[in-house]
Amino acid sequence: NIQGATANGIKVGVYFFTQAITEAEAVEEASAALAMVSGYKLHFPIFIDTEGSGGRADYLGKAERTAVVKAFCQTIRNAGYKPGIYASKSWFYNNLDESQLSTYNIWVAQYNTSCNYKGRYDMWQYTSDGSVPGINGRVDMNICYTKY
Repeated sequence: NIQGATANGIKVGVYFFTQAITEAEAVEEASAALAMVSGYKLHFPIFIDTEGSGGRADYLGKAERTAVVKAFCQTIRNAGYKPGIYASKSWFYNNLDESQLSTYNIWVAQYNTSCNYKGRYDMWQYTSDGSVPGINGRVDMNICYTKY
């Protein structure tokens, strides 16, 4: 997808769904993401998603999950890229310590006509039921408030 998008002048970023349960694993995953984007110009951040999926990371507590996110994001930042965190509004509130994540880009999902997330955010995903000409099926739709 990144090759086709960049070839057509579309600005790109990266979304990485994690199953890291330690800071060391988060650094490994961030390093893998960085290796995959090597040679591409990213306009948007490299976002980490820690949401539940029936995987081994589902059982992390708020402190452990926040530490994983910070380790991932700091590794991305140290490599010269913009780091970010993606999650639903309720996931941010209940599973992450937002006070420790204020220096990173925030992409919040809340399927609604307006976003009432109380924290600062850079992007808002407002539906998973959108449509785009040329794409078959449902499409997530987002609004970006930050000029990347």
